[in-house]
This record gives sequence, C-alpha cells and structure tokens, in this order.
Amino acid sequence: MVLSDALPGLRIEGKPQCHIVALAKEHGEAAASVGCALSRARTGMRADEMTFAFPGARLAEVVDAVERTSAVDTVVAKYAAEDARRFG
Repeated sequence: MVLSDALPGLRIEGKPQCHIVALAKEHGEAAASVGCALSRARTGMRADEMTFAFPGARLAEVVDAVERTSAVDTVVAKYAAEDARRFG
C-alpha cells in the first residue's frame, strides 16, 4: 500500500517475477511483483512478501516518497485508532 501510494502509476506485475528488473533497467520504471510459484519456491519468499525494482538513479526520490507516504499513513492510522476507541 505504501509503495502504491508513494509511486503513482507503480506497475505491480505477476509472473514472470524477474521481468521487473528489465523494466527498471531498460525503461527507468519502478515496478513490483507479487511473484511466481517458481521464484517463490526457489528463494523461500513468503506469501506476505513481494519484490520491488527501480533504477538506482531514482534511489533518493523513491526513499523520499516512501518516507513521506509512510509518515502520512502513520498519522491517519493513529487518528483512525483513536476514532475507533471513541466510538467502539
């Protein structure tokens, strides 16, 4: 959720999982993958994990966007939890 909110237009792909590396390298796009059975079995990737690739030149931009989005989500979640206690 944080990645999707932080990077509007983020491509979230399925299989083959490895093609997100090419998207990052060849097209300069950030992309995530929910993975494929083969990759998950070979790497031991858990069901609650996904992979993410982006061009190294965009590192600062991606980190900044994720940090900002995460901070906003934290504030909203805190408000929602307090609101739930008031009305729960």
